[in-house]
Amino acid sequence: MSGGVVYRDLIAAPEVTEPDRREQSNSIRDVPTTSHALAVQSKGVEAHGAAHEDHDGEVKDLGWHKPEEQIPSPLVGRLPNDDLWLLLRRFNKVSTYVLRKISILIIYLANVPC
Repeated sequence: MSGGVVYRDLIAAPEVTEPDRREQSNSIRDVPTTSHALAVQSKGVEAHGAAHEDHDGEVKDLGWHKPEEQIPSPLVGRLPNDDLWLLLRRFNKVSTYVLRKISILIIYLANVPC
């Protein structure tokens, strides 16, 4: 018998109430989400920001630590820089939250007796 904890030991299995029920998710071509609809709609539209310009294969500092007046606008086509900063802050907040939860789970699993 092998020791250790497996996923099904930590969380109870869901009760199957309708075994014949089949759930199906729609593809982008069936019923797209709003973000996918906007992405498909914008294909072929030439809207480039400073981040999309050719930089000869090099990474270019677009002014992350510069004053707002010196940062090219928009960095990403058709997205105001203020909205870009907001999205980045939200991403950082969510990814930090997820990393904390993962580290807590790892510590828990490391201390579970085998």
